[in-house]
Amino acid sequence: MAGDATISAVNGAFALSLPDGDFDTIGGLVAHEHGRVPRRGETVQVAGLNFAVMLTRGGAVRWFKVTRAPAEASEA
Repeated sequence: MAGDATISAVNGAFALSLPDGDFDTIGGLVAHEHGRVPRRGETVQVAGLNFAVMLTRGGAVRWFKVTRAPAEASEA
């Protein structure tokens, strides 16, 4: 998934209700939740999804691999 994908596109693809008022893109939301822009190879969990960083460029995440977090991990 592209880091510049809109929050509404992510909500539609994964049947989520992420707020789309504070951030325009999923990359911005993930960086905010992580406290900084994650580096290539890092994985950040947001809203029951794992965002594995595949490519960064220019201080932003360009591509994520997105998978659902295991149920026990998302409950913790």
